[in-house]
Amino acid sequence: MKTTFGAILAGVLVLAASPALAASGDRTTPTQVPTQTPVEKAPEAEGPPSLDERLGCGVMLVTIDEVLQRNPQLAASFSKGNSAGATMVPMFKLLGVSGGQVLDKAYAEGVAQGAAPSALYRRGVAALSARINQGGGGKDQAMAVFSRCMSVAAPQS
Repeated sequence: MKTTFGAILAGVLVLAASPALAASGDRTTPTQVPTQTPVEKAPEAEGPPSLDERLGCGVMLVTIDEVLQRNPQLAASFSKGNSAGATMVPMFKLLGVSGGQVLDKAYAEGVAQGAAPSALYRRGVAALSARINQGGGGKDQAMAVFSRCMSVAAPQS
């Protein structure tokens, strides 16, 4: 299960980062994300997410949902022989909707501060990439970032 999440997350990150890396326009310096190892603090204990973190999480969650919608064979492969896998697809859809709401609000906030949408996208992808590469990166760090993004997208009660 963990390997499946890691593989999806890695694929999504490559898809999400490709346009930002390939584009040759306005280069902005992303806000530095504080480094920490995943053992230091639980994702929920990190405090409120920054604008850049919300942008990155929104991009990641919307991209996962979009990839699954456009590739139904991936969604079908989750349910093969595993009832827990079948429950992941609706979870990813809900995360995609929540991620879209987070992304919309973050874009509106960034635009109100005078940033261009492309610069906001780049900042989000850069923040996401920096978080995943902390402490040498790896599947455990990617899963910690995914968990943090799930808490960022969770509706506040």
